[in-house]
Amino acid sequence: MLERCAKRPGWKTQKRAMKQYPFPDKGSYRLMQMDHPDIPVRILTAVRDSRWLWDTMGPIYNERIFDAIGELYNDVVRNLHVSGPARILDAGAGRGYISLMLAANNPQAMITGIDYSSMQVRAAKKFLAQRKIINCAFFTDNVMNLRFQDTLFDAAVSIGSIKHWPDGPRGLKEIHRVLKPGGQLVVSETDREVSDEALWKFIRRFRVWFIPNRLLFWGLRHVIFGQSYSERTLKACVEQAGFRDIECRRVADCPYVIVSAKR
Repeated sequence: MLERCAKRPGWKTQKRAMKQYPFPDKGSYRLMQMDHPDIPVRILTAVRDSRWLWDTMGPIYNERIFDAIGELYNDVVRNLHVSGPARILDAGAGRGYISLMLAANNPQAMITGIDYSSMQVRAAKKFLAQRKIINCAFFTDNVMNLRFQDTLFDAAVSIGSIKHWPDGPRGLKEIHRVLKPGGQLVVSETDREVSDEALWKFIRRFRVWFIPNRLLFWGLRHVIFGQSYSERTLKACVEQAGFRDIECRRVADCPYVIVSAKR
């Protein structure tokens, strides 16, 4: 079920949501109370986007993300319209969840998943072998300078990846280059305008056992979601890259923005 995100709640609503999670971690609570931790946020965002983080911590993320945003994956698969022996690019494939779902849903298509983390690519290849799917392949590549020839793909997807790119419009222009005229793009990313209440609901599905929930909330609010895209900015980024027929939508209970467009 699709819905528009509500406006961010007031402070009283935020306090009620926080009381549902009474974790007495004083250090993380003090950190969460910092109004504008500019330097810590900049440092942590750089770490978030680094290759070495994904090469070392990727397995922890992989174990949790599918349960947290499974409905988003399902929505993307349902709304990507290809037929016959199409070629589909998955930019920022991670462990390959969406790539393999697309491959299973489009058995005549060929799905190519890329990621700049070699560890994530190895994990995707292992997952591919376990699933025994033959119409999918994974490679290490950088969306800033794709290895592929012009107008090769019929469609492209990118889920939760663009916030890590050093230059979002440039990466989307590369995807635009390798898409055929009329090819479909679906890009989705964490919503920087997510309400606190929706973020707490997300944490219920994306818990990390060694991170106190209040500290996890602070990290998601200020670093993961806070240094990401809103619906307006992601749409503008897609438009700047040269795409047309741009549409935005959301999935219920999933704090991500989804933008669809055509080359």
